[in-house]
Amino acid sequence: MDIATLIGVGAAFLLIIISIVIGGSPGAFINIPSLLMTVGGGLSASLASYPLPEFLKGVKAIGKAFKPPIPDLNETIDFLTDIVSKVRKDGILSLEAEIDSYYERDPFFGDMMRMLVDGVEIEEIKSNAEAALMKIEQDLSTEVSVWDALGELFPAFGMIGTLVGLIQMLQNLDDPSALGPGMAVAMITTLYGAILANALAIPIAKKLKYYKDVVLLVKEAYLLTVDAIDKGMNPNMFRAKIKTLFGIEGGEE
Repeated sequence: MDIATLIGVGAAFLLIIISIVIGGSPGAFINIPSLLMTVGGGLSASLASYPLPEFLKGVKAIGKAFKPPIPDLNETIDFLTDIVSKVRKDGILSLEAEIDSYYERDPFFGDMMRMLVDGVEIEEIKSNAEAALMKIEQDLSTEVSVWDALGELFPAFGMIGTLVGLIQMLQNLDDPSALGPGMAVAMITTLYGAILANALAIPIAKKLKYYKDVVLLVKEAYLLTVDAIDKGMNPNMFRAKIKTLFGIEGGEE
């Protein structure tokens, strides 16, 4: 669980709610038509920007911001270094019994290790891995872009709702008592759009982008592991190389 995402998003909404309650008249900030226009409009326009399956996967990716699907980097370094050490000591065929566990950890890694054990040339393994990485990066980038789009469209539809409200308000200029409430309702949609964008969509997009970069780094580490096994690299040198890749200090041991 990513506590930072949970605390950050939760605190943003909580502080806004507390400020509204302290200011009095919280009911004035509830307007169903404005909510429908802002949320519904933002989601609908985003849906029009992507194929339906990609849009749905992008929206569901919010779960990754709270529970990221990435391994602990230090544990990953130890795990991969142990593999390189094992092969150097016992040979490549010693990995045969562990293939299933590699697939359980990551199918991308399992595929590479399966090919390596089967004697596939390293260049072919790298070529297949790079093609798979391109698809993975494209999928992760789409998830980020869906939330980027929502971060742009929620405020836009909030402004549209405000303009609609102003037009409706101007039609009642002959009733001065209706101008204040009408203006308040017109502004609520802009408020909804700003809250949804800045307290939810934009932070989620940034967190997904961060985890996308980490996931790709881990995939790169898997690829470096296969290359290190093929070259018979010293495990200590390999550990230092992976630490450098991950940006972890203390590369030499």
